[in-house]
Amino acid sequence: MELEERTLETASERCEECGAKLTPRELELVLERGGPSLCTIHMNDVVPVNDEDAEPDEG
Repeated sequence: MELEERTLETASERCEECGAKLTPRELELVLERGGPSLCTIHMNDVVPVNDEDAEPDEG
């Protein structure tokens, strides 16, 4: 099953974690990355998921 690619056209003006108002640059990054709406501090806490790690080992 393939997931449909989605894009954000608008973003929340507040961080989902702490409620801080996002700067224009933070809003731009949220839109570029497709979410979630996080301030710079909480965005640094996000750990990217590596697709290679998600696949089962075939060996």
